[in-house]
Amino acid sequence: MQLIAVALKALCGGTLVVVFSGLGDVLKPKVFAGLFGAAPSVALASLFVTVATKGAATAAVSSRGMIAGSVGMAVYCVAASALVKRFGALGGSVLAYVAWIVPALGAYWLLVR
Repeated sequence: MQLIAVALKALCGGTLVVVFSGLGDVLKPKVFAGLFGAAPSVALASLFVTVATKGAATAAVSSRGMIAGSVGMAVYCVAASALVKRFGALGGSVLAYVAWIVPALGAYWLLVR
């Protein structure tokens, strides 16, 4: 059963990568192509397969975890753009990681606990 779930995730993820890449290709500016290429399609494929194999309740918990991670990623992006300019690539990236983990864990605690 586990192998079937992994195969379904790969099939769904690949299909959705193609769909989202096509969407990114149509949208302007082309910067969105990479954004739509992987993360949304993999997340949706994972949720589809989780609903099919484990039920909606488990998928709801997974989706709340994805939301918490995306909150942290948004903060990371804002922080990294300032911190890398100030501290260089390595120092800024390490400090920005802290800016990711703190809000991500906070959101996870609020949403999933």
